[in-house]
Amino acid sequence: MATGTAIVRVPKEAQKGQVIRVQMVITHPMTPPRRDPQTGQETPGHYLTKLQLFYNDQLVSEMSMGGGVSANPFIALPLRVESSGVIKTAYEDNKGGKWEKTAEITVK
Repeated sequence: MATGTAIVRVPKEAQKGQVIRVQMVITHPMTPPRRDPQTGQETPGHYLTKLQLFYNDQLVSEMSMGGGVSANPFIALPLRVESSGVIKTAYEDNKGGKWEKTAEITVK
């Protein structure tokens, strides 16, 4: 999978007021800056810097990240659902990459 590709999982259905788990895996190298011991030249890192979770276009959670997070991070967040709609994750990295992934949920 290409950098920035994500898998987002939410239940297809939930009860009103239920706390669900939004699970995601984001394909990203998440490398910190490194210095070559032979040349002393520094290689810049490549890592996610921000992740946002939206529920029906309303921001409900935001995370800051850096090079200390493992490659291809797995993230799970709780979310109380009150109505059917769209759950969106938006994330970006330190090299200008920006991606979004959505999932739909039906609330009964």
